[in-house]
Amino acid sequence: MNTTFQLETAFDYVSDADFNNGLGGVKVFRSSLSADYSIFNLSYMISDFAWSRTDGVAKTFSTADNSIPWNVLHDITLQARLLNNSIGDNWRYWVNGEVASSFETTFPGTVGVGFDGGIAYDFWDGWMLGLTARTVALSPLNQDLFGETEFGLAVAVSQKTLRRTLQSLGLFMDKPEGLDSISFNFAISRAEKTYRLGADNPVYQSGYLGVVRSKAGLYLDYAPNEDIVMSIGPEYHYSREYLLYNSAGSYQSSHQLDNAFGGYVRVLWKF
Repeated sequence: MNTTFQLETAFDYVSDADFNNGLGGVKVFRSSLSADYSIFNLSYMISDFAWSRTDGVAKTFSTADNSIPWNVLHDITLQARLLNNSIGDNWRYWVNGEVASSFETTFPGTVGVGFDGGIAYDFWDGWMLGLTARTVALSPLNQDLFGETEFGLAVAVSQKTLRRTLQSLGLFMDKPEGLDSISFNFAISRAEKTYRLGADNPVYQSGYLGVVRSKAGLYLDYAPNEDIVMSIGPEYHYSREYLLYNSAGSYQSSHQLDNAFGGYVRVLWKF
């Protein structure tokens, strides 16, 4: 059980990318804030969409008067840690239960209940390999729109471990000072998230939007002391798609986006 209160804020940016039909494009800014205490974690994220060549966007989504499909999307998630244990010296696993709300304008929007978790393995002297998964059953019980999934893979290593590995291979002989607070990690993930659209949405009134995205990122973590961790890194977003459903949850159309570069910044405080 975590008896330390933790507060985390994060920002990520996805650069402008065209739709595959060449009609319009979009860039995305995301901001999130989460609080963690004991076994509970409460988080809020807002995604801001900046559309380019809105006349083409209106044709892509078949909206009238050059209306844009949506401006912002909201996510609220409450998690509770059910398991967080180790097996021997090299294995660790965790399981969380969660309730999530995702919407364009009106809370609670799409409500989902599910689990996420993962397993991590120290496969080589401090080099960590992690696998994560998430599944959520949604409130609209329709065969076209029943659940969400997310999968991830990460490799993490501290600067101290990396330096020791390079030294053992004879590739790094000096020992620079002051860098033991730095670590690195590489991660790839694929996620699906479903939002309830507003009652006045120009695409589907009170319909549903599925956001599908995959990304790969390389991150640097810096911990100047035990109470603060800062992270920054570039990301590459691919296999991106918007899925649209009517108010009954029946699938209507999909719109693919080109790949795009982006970036990520995070700050974690421990109190």
